[in-house]
Amino acid sequence: MDDRYIVERDEKDLLGLCREAKRGGITRRQFVERALLLGLSVSAVGALAGACGEETTTGETATIPPMDETKPAEIVFYNWTDYFNPALTKQFQKDHGFRVREVYFSSNEELLAKLKAGAKGYDVIVPSDYMAHIMIKSGLLEPLDMDYLPNFKYVGEQFRKPNFDDPDENNGLKYTVPYFYGTTGYCQRTDKVPELQTRWDPLWDAQYKGKINMLDDERECLGAALKKLGYSANTREQTELDEATQILIEQKPLVATYDSVNMRRAMVQGQSFVMCWDGDVLMGIKTMGGDARAKKLLHYVLPEEGFCLWTDAMSIPVGNSSRYGAHLFMDWLMDPKIAGENANWVWYLSAIIPASWEYTDPFALTLAPTDEQMARSEQFNDLGEFATAYSEAWRKVKSA
Repeated sequence: MDDRYIVERDEKDLLGLCREAKRGGITRRQFVERALLLGLSVSAVGALAGACGEETTTGETATIPPMDETKPAEIVFYNWTDYFNPALTKQFQKDHGFRVREVYFSSNEELLAKLKAGAKGYDVIVPSDYMAHIMIKSGLLEPLDMDYLPNFKYVGEQFRKPNFDDPDENNGLKYTVPYFYGTTGYCQRTDKVPELQTRWDPLWDAQYKGKINMLDDERECLGAALKKLGYSANTREQTELDEATQILIEQKPLVATYDSVNMRRAMVQGQSFVMCWDGDVLMGIKTMGGDARAKKLLHYVLPEEGFCLWTDAMSIPVGNSSRYGAHLFMDWLMDPKIAGENANWVWYLSAIIPASWEYTDPFALTLAPTDEQMARSEQFNDLGEFATAYSEAWRKVKSA
């Protein structure tokens, strides 16, 4: 059959579908089902609905496409390094009859670039809060069918409608469920620097040149600099961002490395200060024996000027190989027992609270922020068009 005929036929079918929707001759569910049969992705269906003038006002619950319940042979979990208990892989396969293969990314920006470039075959991804919001707005994520996620009932109340994925603002759709959350501070080696620190200042102190490690992360480093200066980590004031950029450039000769993967190794090997996430300190303490001496040597600082609180979310990207397999895996990870066992290996804070606590080693909860500390925290937000200013600022720092 002539390819041109196929294209013309498909265009005619789409036009007819739009006309039918405009005159109210089909329901929204029928519209979605027919559009999917024509080969459109879920995100394209949403765009087509808007273009056709279909009613998609805030407050109306959108219809999720029907689920193909065929189990795959394998799903791909695109995750941060050391962020999933490998012992659980066999347990999942035993419970559900198919494999999980894990591949890794090192930053949110790397993850975004991969998806924007059209990478396919990833079934579950783990973007951080602000990046999840960017991906939702960019049409890179599939909406979730919450009927297939019954364990969502165990998610802590504060994580059910985060500002980066509130279904009340997304036409009733939800695109993420929480995975882990935590804080960003730094680890102090008390045998190198005996006096306990409380501020961001030591990371800019020339006497520690070559003894400071920073995260290789645009938002985290700029966020720390902004907090040091007394500003919001989400500022959209160019002058404030310029100040933060300048002090990071001034700090750069003191920094041994920018690294978001080997923080535990750096603190164990004796770096004076290592900017890190809370779970890295716990892993470092365990590596050094897990005893009272190790806990004393690795001191975690949440600076008094303020620090960043983050949430990592699980999502299904457009171009996945199995929506059904992805839903089964995410729901399984929200089971309280599995969540607790995962936290015991990852050493970050599970969002399945309090149900996961009875399965969690108390050690994994020792760096959970107090109410007083939480009052000093700030969560990263999507910066919209101003995000390009942060990217340019980080480029200046790294190239200085």
